[in-house]
Amino acid sequence: MISNKGLVSISAFMSSCDDLINGKFIFASNKVSNILKSINESPELYEVISECLKEFNYEKEMGRAKVKLPTKKGNFKMPEDKTSIIPLVFCMLVEIEENKIDLKQLLADYFDSDDDKSQFENFAEQVIVPFKNAIAYLFDIDGANKFKPKPETPEKAEEPKQISSKAEDYLRVIGELCSDIQSDTEYAKVKDEIAEDITYMVDTIKYAISKNDIKMVNAMVIGLCYVLRQVKRLRFYETSLRDAMEAMYLKND
Repeated sequence: MISNKGLVSISAFMSSCDDLINGKFIFASNKVSNILKSINESPELYEVISECLKEFNYEKEMGRAKVKLPTKKGNFKMPEDKTSIIPLVFCMLVEIEENKIDLKQLLADYFDSDDDKSQFENFAEQVIVPFKNAIAYLFDIDGANKFKPKPETPEKAEEPKQISSKAEDYLRVIGELCSDIQSDTEYAKVKDEIAEDITYMVDTIKYAISKNDIKMVNAMVIGLCYVLRQVKRLRFYETSLRDAMEAMYLKND
């Protein structure tokens, strides 16, 4: 079973993929670097991708994916096997970052279409989305919904866990901090993709607080702190969140 820290690192990977999927070509280089950084910082992801790379022939698979047509521009055909999608896209991203692949030329040659979508949108939809979903599948995670808790049924509603009253007090503090963070996120006019991540994590933390689930709160607070560091006007919340988490663990021992 994957650890809480592992879940947070994979959440960061999912977010970095979403940043590219929902972004613009002009920022593609930075977003590709962020995806590779999130992989490098996750032992779980690094191990999975390393396994997929064993006996994987990148040149051969890349040649198969590039479908050239005689009378019009080519298209890009992704492998059907998830264990082939993962190493293929990973290698592509590495080559894009190292400028071995000219992304603009690749888009023009293989991701043009007759619909209203841009070449970059086609690339994101045809390459990055399957890559993200393949990782989510291997870790048994709903990539579209990230780590949103499964809806409860009235018959099997989970009872809140038993924790000390002092720990409950600190959970309440964390909940209040999350509400303040959400309000300040709207006031600070944070970028949409970052604001969505903050909203998701805040909602998940509040859900975990309602269940007294300290482990889930801790995992999501770590992820929230990681996101807050990217927003200058929200960084100060990180210290308060970490202090509250540390005090809560001490009071719940």
